Formats: sequence, C-alpha cells, structure tokens
Amino acid sequence: MEQLPLLSLLLAASWLDLTTHKIPNWLTLPFILLALTYHALLGEGLAFGLTGLVYAFILLFPLFFFRLLAGGDVKLALGIGTFLGWSLFLESLLYGLMIGLPLVLIFAFHKVGWGGFKQSFMRYGYILGSKKYLAPVEGELAGLKVPYGPALALGATLAVVLNKYQIFTLVS
Repeated sequence: MEQLPLLSLLLAASWLDLTTHKIPNWLTLPFILLALTYHALLGEGLAFGLTGLVYAFILLFPLFFFRLLAGGDVKLALGIGTFLGWSLFLESLLYGLMIGLPLVLIFAFHKVGWGGFKQSFMRYGYILGSKKYLAPVEGELAGLKVPYGPALALGATLAVVLNKYQIFTLVS
C-alpha cells in the first residue's frame, strides 16, 4: 500500500508520455516534494529521499544534456529515485534500460521501418567519413522522438515487485 503514490505517478506518466510524448512538470515536481516529505515525516528520513534524488540526477542529467533522454523522463526518474532511494532506483534504472531498448527498437521499427534504420546508419557513416554534420530527415530513425517514460515505469515496477517479494535483487 505504501507504493500506491508511486504506482499512480508511473501510470499517469506512462499514459501521458504515450499519448502526448510529454511528462509534465505538474506531475513530476510535486511528486518529488511529496516523496521528500513522506520520507522526512514517515519514511526512512530525509537523507534517504535526497540520496535517491542525487543519484538519479548524477546518472541521468548527462543523458539529458546530450539529448539522449527528454527532460520529462529525467524528472520522472528523479521522482522514482526520491521515492525508492538510491539502491532500488539503481535497480529500477537497470530494469528500465533492459526493458526500454527492445521497446524503443520495436517502436522505432514500427514508425520508420527498415528504410529508416538504413538511412540513419548511412547518415552516420557519412558523418564519420566526412567529419561534417548532416541533420536527420523525416522518416529516419535518428529523427524520432520515442516515449521512454513507460520503460522507466516498468523498470521501477519490476524492481519494487522483485524486492518486495524477495524474488531477486541486483543491489543490496
């Protein structure tokens, strides 16, 4: 029952990311404050939530900086880290990456097909060979915006369930 706020966040963020390709600040930022307040008053202490928040920021801000993840995905992960703490956040991130890669490839293939993949790889070859940037074009893999929030949500859910029922844990 204590995971209900997290489950609510994950469901709402996944639905919004799939339908609008955005995870809004009005959803993630109050959740971070809620998680910090929860841990300060009822949970493992404020340091528990802050440590999860800092780990999530350190690990994911570079991905945002290099535009590998969108800001909403990073803020969702900050909320997950704040609520779950650093160790369970690391597990959820690993599961999210393992789940996310196949989902991204399936989604991308569905959107652009083999031709979009081929076009991206040919563009990357040109960039490497000529050392000149060539922007992605419409219908190319590199030009797609793929919702990654559902993968982060599934990773967090899997980490919580596996740890709660002591089935498997990656970080102790």
